Amino acid sequence: MANKTLGSTSARLLTALAEDNRTVFSIAEAQEVLGSSYDVTRQILRRLTRAGWLVRLTAGRYAIVPLSSGEEATPQVNRYVVARELLGETPYYISHESAMDVHNMLTRPVTRVVVITPRRLAKREILGVPYRFVYAPPSALWGSEPVWVTPYEQVTVSDLERTILDGLARPDLCAGVSQVAMGLWLRQDDFDWDKMARYAHRLGRRAVAKRLGYLLELFDLGTPSLIDSLQEMVTASYAQLDPLLPNGGPYLARWRLRLNLEPETLQAIVRT
Repeated sequence: MANKTLGSTSARLLTALAEDNRTVFSIAEAQEVLGSSYDVTRQILRRLTRAGWLVRLTAGRYAIVPLSSGEEATPQVNRYVVARELLGETPYYISHESAMDVHNMLTRPVTRVVVITPRRLAKREILGVPYRFVYAPPSALWGSEPVWVTPYEQVTVSDLERTILDGLARPDLCAGVSQVAMGLWLRQDDFDWDKMARYAHRLGRRAVAKRLGYLLELFDLGTPSLIDSLQEMVTASYAQLDPLLPNGGPYLARWRLRLNLEPETLQAIVRT
């Protein structure tokens, strides 16, 4: 690791940023603090990066490495804030298992960050965290809300209802339907079932409606009107309950599902 010497100008910059609780900042923000030109500010940031005081996240965005990180030089920056900073002004929302993590819908640790955005970005790893960017057109970015992920930072996250629907649409981004079922069970008292019905119809994914209806009835959740609304979306073709698992199991005519995940297994998972 480089020698972490710190001059007066650099100390003034880091102190001012710390006082404003800005662990992630731009060149323009640093320039405002220092009152220096763009080129001079950029040179200072480069020196601080080489010395181990900063880590460059993306073009023009830096994270502060606190003294407490020691030789590892690991910034104490929330991983969801990093995702927000990577996208800049581009619309986005934290989704799937990452949203489930934010909403306390899981009992297992999450190692990656999943983001829905209309900007096409390759997956990458930053500061040891894998980031997965899933493309969606701007019209698909609904059902989200700002959430505090630190005492000072907010990010945009799918709300509870959209998180469940997204998970049932892409179980591969949630480690399977069983994990979505866990989220449904853990937060069962907090869902707006009328909103869930509206969202399901707006999303328009028949397989999602089938999986959701089945899970709600299995766990005795939801409302009669929600179940009726989901039944309206059931078509004649069959879908797998969990597309990540091998095809097999009995057919359930009511929801046009092939139950390749046993109900006893699901019930055991949510009650452990």
